Amino acid sequence: MKDIDFMDNIVKRNRIPILIYTPEWIQLFSNFRSKALNKIVAALEELLSNERELEDELKQLEKRKKVVMNKILYISNDINDKNNQAAIPKMEEAQRELLDINERMPIIIEELETLPDLINQQNTVLLKETIKRAYELIKENKTEAEKCQQEIVEIRKKLGTLIQKKVEHDEKVNKLYSFVHGMIGAAEMEKLDKSFFE
Repeated sequence: MKDIDFMDNIVKRNRIPILIYTPEWIQLFSNFRSKALNKIVAALEELLSNERELEDELKQLEKRKKVVMNKILYISNDINDKNNQAAIPKMEEAQRELLDINERMPIIIEELETLPDLINQQNTVLLKETIKRAYELIKENKTEAEKCQQEIVEIRKKLGTLIQKKVEHDEKVNKLYSFVHGMIGAAEMEKLDKSFFE
């Protein structure tokens, strides 16, 4: 199969969606994937899953950061206003947690900034492999359609022959009935019908 070369950013320019979420793609390729297609789909799913997990983690960290900052303010008031020295370890623990959150958030944001390009690249790879697979399936289906057409032609010929034979047999039956009817009449023929056909 030939390699497929697209102009840069065809996926973005043509607003091609994530293929594995597209109903037409799912319908056409879910049961007809090649090994290569499965590998690419798995890689794309992993990137998308990673993006979702990072987005969830970022949301959780943003919520937690607010909670920890409020906790620090509360403990700070407790230490400064009430001179509660027992609250100092809690303050240090909260400050360490805030520091960890502040270190982790930029890392997640940076990863989230790079993921859309990686997803786009992988989706483009999937598009190319999908097109290759589509042409394989087109060839297979055209071949099967041609076989069906040949069979239809043969069946039509056979059907035409069978219709002709049936017409000939029906004519023969009618001529024979007509002959017998002319010779012996309807009443005698009815008796003979019962005798011969029952």
